Amino acid sequence: MGKSTTITHFFKRKNLNDLEATTSDATLPTTNADIPIPGNIEIPIPENVDIHIPENVDIPIQENPHPKFQKIDTSLLERDPGLRKQIWDYHVNQRDEIRRAYHNYGVFQPTLSAYKKSGPEKHRRSFQDTWYDLFPKWLEYSPAKDAAFCLPCFLFHKPSGNPGKNAFTVDGFRSWKKVRNGTRCAFLSHVGKDFNSSHRVAEQRMDDLMNQPQHIDKVLNKQCHTEIENNRLQLKVSIDVVRVLALQGIAFRGRDESSTSVNRGNFLEILDVVASYDKKVAEVIAKAPKNATYTSPQIQKEILHVFSMKVMNAIREEIGDAKFCIIVDEARDESVREQMAVVLRFVDKDGFVRERFFGVVHVSDTVALTLKKEIYSLLSRYNLDIQNIRGQGYDGASNMRGESNGLQALISHDCPYAYYIHCFAHRLQLALVAASKAVIPVGKFFDRLAFIINIVGASCKRNEQLKLAQDAEFAYLIDIDELETGRGLNQKCTLQRAGDTRWSSHFRSISSLIKIFSPTCEVLLKIIKEGSTSSRQVEADTAYETLTSFEFVFILHLMKKTMELSDKLCQVLQCPDSRYFNCNASCFIY
Repeated sequence: MGKSTTITHFFKRKNLNDLEATTSDATLPTTNADIPIPGNIEIPIPENVDIHIPENVDIPIQENPHPKFQKIDTSLLERDPGLRKQIWDYHVNQRDEIRRAYHNYGVFQPTLSAYKKSGPEKHRRSFQDTWYDLFPKWLEYSPAKDAAFCLPCFLFHKPSGNPGKNAFTVDGFRSWKKVRNGTRCAFLSHVGKDFNSSHRVAEQRMDDLMNQPQHIDKVLNKQCHTEIENNRLQLKVSIDVVRVLALQGIAFRGRDESSTSVNRGNFLEILDVVASYDKKVAEVIAKAPKNATYTSPQIQKEILHVFSMKVMNAIREEIGDAKFCIIVDEARDESVREQMAVVLRFVDKDGFVRERFFGVVHVSDTVALTLKKEIYSLLSRYNLDIQNIRGQGYDGASNMRGESNGLQALISHDCPYAYYIHCFAHRLQLALVAASKAVIPVGKFFDRLAFIINIVGASCKRNEQLKLAQDAEFAYLIDIDELETGRGLNQKCTLQRAGDTRWSSHFRSISSLIKIFSPTCEVLLKIIKEGSTSSRQVEADTAYETLTSFEFVFILHLMKKTMELSDKLCQVLQCPDSRYFNCNASCFIY
């Protein structure tokens, strides 16, 4: 019994003389599978026993398990097949990059004037450059080793202990006498007749490596990229439609938005119009999944919310760290909910006074504490310091201007420099209303004016009669050359109603009556003659007598002259571009 020897001892390469001298017929089983050999098994075998290794047995060699990752300049890779570094010596994350670089370089086929000869003295042979034409896609020659190599096998072969497996990859092929040896040509044998030969598999893997669009990750990424582009296009169209509707102040929703509805609402109808002019948009909308159409009411609200946030952030950036004033008013909307509108007034970086509508906030009630809480919440949401408030502008309601518990008092307590200013235009309005009521003839005049307007404008029929009377008057004045003609002149109008909250409406009401005084008289006379009831006729007769009285006509023209002045002042007080108002606002803020 010989000494114990590990099994790997038998796979060491033998010298040529030892191989010729051996007479042992011991062989390993023939197989194409890799045989994992544990390194810790010891088998007692006599020392003089030699093992013959068949060429078709692939004995794997352990490659470097942890090659270091180093930045490699692919333009400096070694081209000589006999000198270049093996693929498995690179980091696993760099191997594909190296393979692509060598593939792009192509096969290394140097043409020399004379190639090195080897073999017996009588039959010395050398590499022939004509072989390049026979095997142009894979054959390489190494001048350093005087050996032939295979590029695809080099790129994709695995390390092996079988010398036959490394002939065209590691060691190189030098048996030139076996080339062009008929059907037993070494190069043809290397390529193999079977489509599953190692060489053909390596060629296929090389083609697959370079055909990146067909890689499964690329296909999935392409599908994801296409889906992302379609989703973005669909969302972009929805955003554009929302922007148009919001800019024009048009309603979004429809009463019936089903697919069978004749009118599905402004948003969906405009979306269909856009799709009709763009085949790509129409295709994306038609093929969109039901859970990602980006047209639902919730999506519309989210887009509007994004718009509002962008606008308010832009206003916040425009204000910066400057001092500002707040202008607040509340009103009830169509859904009978109390809403508070907030406007910010400030001086921008260029020294101009700016007014920016900052938002509408729903409030549960109009108590001063509730309004203060909502104002502070809105300002803090956009990092606007309360201490930078330099003015408060409200109407004259008790909950706003109260000196003890009013909104202005509560904010002034927290910010002493936030001075309260009752709206100048509103104060002028209240002063004019109070003055008109204090003078009895003027008070009666406005009551009678409202009575006349109610009689003449009570129905569509009377408004139509008023327009016909205006047409007749215009025609008569043009015939006697008392009226100038031209584009935009001689427009028909109606009687304007006056309101206590807008004193300018009183001026417009008086001006409209003076302009169509004669047609108004004709309508009243027609009602007196053709009134449907006696009460209507009596009302029309009373209105006609009032309208044609000297006192009414005198006060009508007097108030027109007087209110022209007050109307100009009212417009100046409401115009932020006025020099007077800019000057006062600048002083007011600072």
